[in-house]
Amino acid sequence: MDKGITINDIAREAGVSKATVSRVLNNPEKVAKRTRERVLKVIQQRNYHPNPLAQSLTTRRTGIVGVVISDITNPFYAVMVRNIEEVCRSYQYHIFLCNTNGREEEEELYVRSLMGKKVDGIILGATRMNDQAIQSLAQNQTPMVFVSRLPENREQYDYVIVDSVLGGYLATKYLLSLGHTKIAYLGGHWPTSSNLERLEGYKKALAEAGIEAKEEYIYCGEFRMENGYQEGMRMLRAGEYRPTAVFSANDAMAIGVFEACNEQGVKVPEELSVIGFDDIPLSSLGLIQLTTISQSIAEVGALSGRIIMDKILNPDKRDIRQQIVFPPKLVIRKSCARIDKTKI
Repeated sequence: MDKGITINDIAREAGVSKATVSRVLNNPEKVAKRTRERVLKVIQQRNYHPNPLAQSLTTRRTGIVGVVISDITNPFYAVMVRNIEEVCRSYQYHIFLCNTNGREEEEELYVRSLMGKKVDGIILGATRMNDQAIQSLAQNQTPMVFVSRLPENREQYDYVIVDSVLGGYLATKYLLSLGHTKIAYLGGHWPTSSNLERLEGYKKALAEAGIEAKEEYIYCGEFRMENGYQEGMRMLRAGEYRPTAVFSANDAMAIGVFEACNEQGVKVPEELSVIGFDDIPLSSLGLIQLTTISQSIAEVGALSGRIIMDKILNPDKRDIRQQIVFPPKLVIRKSCARIDKTKI
């Protein structure tokens, strides 16, 4: 890199004004595509890196979006964050990733820290904070977008989610259509919107079929594979309340149930049908072939990235709420089967 190169040099070589180069760096969406590409090509050739301090003083922006998630090991978040990052990068923005391990107090500390670092926006992909804490943080005026899980007063915020009630309903309805009546629900013990709504959809489908949603068929874990394994072992040892099918509120736990079945010599789907929620890439692998509810993770991540960038670059739009609810889709693979009533 030529340490003496300046924004004026880039403008001269690209045949544009200094203001145009500045817009390409800070507001690329406001520059015509051909001009933007020409400027970026010169920037790349000369390996030019603008002074971030000077930029922030000029634009009052840091060029950083904070992304807060609950479990970095969950493949759901890996897909979501990758797509958020791709969108932010297209605007010359970087992300600052924070992993809370599902702890409410840690989430609030991270968000306060991000605001202290003057990030330009925050995407909350794992919110467990109470409404009072969120309202307190919202007074900071930093744009926030909620993804996957919602705060209590959701109408006040921007968000991108899937219809979890409908997803839980579709999953349970599918198992009922295969003749199952002993259907377990495997969710999280966190009182999050996504967990509660998927449970609500499960109960709704059972009620329509005239089946009581018994507590003996409700299992709670940590939305991780190891917890799915632990709860799966409990299911298989449940005696008269052993289910013939299980709806898992995420794919990671469903795959944990697979491991429990494998260890106990229980065949999936012949002896236990399993359906998940998310449609992570691992679910479609040949040895798993998990039937699941897809919530279009990549699209959810990309759209949340576009919304946060829109809020950052267009302050006049910050009071206009963007609230997107994706419809879930049933993806049928090989982990569910019609019940053999002769073996009940």
